[in-house]
Amino acid sequence: MSARNGGSPRAYRGRLLTPIAAPAGGAPVRFLDDALLVVGADGLIAQVAPFAPGAYRGPVLDLRPAVLMPGFIDAHLHFPQTRVIGSASGPLLDWLERSVFPEEARFRDEGYAALVAGEFTGRLLASGTTTCVVFSSSCAGATDQLFRALLRAGLRGIAGLTLMDQNCPEALCVPRDEAIAAARDLVQRWHGEGGGLLEFAITPRFAPTCSRPLMEAAARLARDHDLLVQTHVAENPAEGEATLREHPWARDYVDVYDRVGLLTGRTLLAHGVHLSPREWDRIAEARSSVVHCPDSNFFLGSGRMRLGDARARAVPVALGSDVGAGRSFDMRRSMSSAFDNALCLGDRLTPADLFVLATQGTADAVGLGRVIGSLEAGKEADFIAVRFADHVLGESALLNHLVFAPETAAVQRAFVRGTPVHPRPDPPLTTPP
Repeated sequence: MSARNGGSPRAYRGRLLTPIAAPAGGAPVRFLDDALLVVGADGLIAQVAPFAPGAYRGPVLDLRPAVLMPGFIDAHLHFPQTRVIGSASGPLLDWLERSVFPEEARFRDEGYAALVAGEFTGRLLASGTTTCVVFSSSCAGATDQLFRALLRAGLRGIAGLTLMDQNCPEALCVPRDEAIAAARDLVQRWHGEGGGLLEFAITPRFAPTCSRPLMEAAARLARDHDLLVQTHVAENPAEGEATLREHPWARDYVDVYDRVGLLTGRTLLAHGVHLSPREWDRIAEARSSVVHCPDSNFFLGSGRMRLGDARARAVPVALGSDVGAGRSFDMRRSMSSAFDNALCLGDRLTPADLFVLATQGTADAVGLGRVIGSLEAGKEADFIAVRFADHVLGESALLNHLVFAPETAAVQRAFVRGTPVHPRPDPPLTTPP
């Protein structure tokens, strides 16, 4: 692991709010009103403790009254949809045809892709997202530009070339052999780059736009390189019907991915709004994860994902903005939408539940739970400093404002593996009194 934080330990003072990675029957969140966070030269958290004058021998950057917390993790969003946020052009399939596909065709121009990639990474960091799991376009050049932008920004990113070889506009359709060869080249070029911060994900868009041979070849590539798989499932009833018309050999939507080898313990299935009990059971058996995208589901009228169905089967659940059907890069918007979604189903999530979901819960679901997701010694130092309104004091108030009133809480700084990534450069250190 490469040191990226300047080669020497750094220490930060502020209020601190973090999930507890493995709570022993107690509260899932830890709050310190005055804390010291020490990051080692290797980018790992060396110490989290109540601040005590003189206890740390070295300069400390005092960020008070900001609150230090883990960076948010967005488990599902679309880089080529950055500029079509808010395009209310109908339910899923109509929206894709009218708003998304024409915009994605523009990403054949690598200059345009590079420009939007810079906007994309900037908006993530300004929102406090330090890890993202991203769909690119079907264009290899645009995907290369995305990885370049992620590397420049210092973000932790998992991204993939979007695979489509049927039932899509000609400008976006890439035949199986060409797409798999491009994906293999991108794996060699980018998987593990940035000192391991960047990963390539196998990314079939969804079953209607992917032939069975393409999906089978994608599954083999995922197995050969132990890659995460990301795709969509059961977002919209019309999409589900289209899936079974295209793949009549499958018993249901999940069975399509299962039979071609894409349903594994490293699979992220976005949405899962209209899954049957059998499909939920099979997802649990395969140890796959589901990504909850409530803001997008509301915007496109797709329906409401039943979080209880996942929890009853111990299916890991991540949270995603699903930009551009999701209307904001800010994961606080997604947390608030998840609360509304649950409330509509007669359930109630607490602000602490939602905070954990956007951090440690999503880290667990994407396979990074031992690396990031909470501020604890031994984990990599991916964290943000959030400044709340002066009247917001105490754990309960902070959580409420974080989730339900984000305009009262500004993301001031972001760090990935101990390196300042937003804004740059880092201010000079000061010595505590």
